[in-house]
Parts: sequence; structure tokens; C-alpha cells
Amino acid sequence: MIELEPIGVIHSPFTERGTAPRQGRACCEPVQVEIFQKYAPGLGTMEGMSHIWVLYWMDRAERDVLFSRRPDWDEPRPVFTIRSPARPNPIALSIGRIEEVSGRTITVTGLEALDGSPVLDIKPYVAEIDCIFDAQNPFKK
Repeated sequence: MIELEPIGVIHSPFTERGTAPRQGRACCEPVQVEIFQKYAPGLGTMEGMSHIWVLYWMDRAERDVLFSRRPDWDEPRPVFTIRSPARPNPIALSIGRIEEVSGRTITVTGLEALDGSPVLDIKPYVAEIDCIFDAQNPFKK
């Protein structure tokens, strides 16, 4: 059995499906990642960090979909080959640029999360580990 307990919640200007950008990286809207008091000691100061991975639960996504299609695609594609929120376990993985850390709240840009989304984890983004320059994508246009 897998048990997940949210460590926080996202406060976002995007309130319902379809209002968030398709990919957060291009998003300039500030989003607050609030960490619950119980987990606050795990934050530290985050000094020297510019970006974090934010893993969150897309709680309003469809969970019974194995193929998804964007309007600009001719055919639906398998969900494990695309980044659609509709999937069996709607776990999102996004990179947020840290704009400010204040108490238990990390303000970031670049996140496409809906308001109230449960935060599962945060991790530092480390370019030397996380950036793979020769990665290939057969769906790239």
C-alpha cells in the first residue's frame, strides 16, 4: 500500500481546469507553495537556491484516461509519453523559480498548478544532475 500525506498546499491565481498555462515554465504569475507547520523545519533557508522541483497532486484531473489529445494534435497519444494532467496517478512535476522565501511560504514562478493543489514534495533543482542535453523526444515538432 502506498500512503501519501501532503506537506503543503499551493496558492495560485489559476482556480479551475483550463485556466493554467499548458506548461508552467513560461508562466510569470507568482504562485505560493505553503508548507504545513509540521514540515516547516525541513525548509531551511533555501539560501543560494534559484529553482526547486515541486511535486504536487493534480486533484482535479481525470484519472481514467490512457490516451489524451491536444487541439493541435491529429491523434490522441498514450499518457505515459506526454505531460497531460489526465492520467491514472495525476502527480505533477514542475520546476519553480524561487522569487521569495518567507516563513513557510516559497513564492515561485513557472508553476502551472491550480489553487489548492496538495504539495507532495519539494526538491532542489540541480542543473548538473537534472539537465540532460542529449535527451530525445519523438513528439517534438
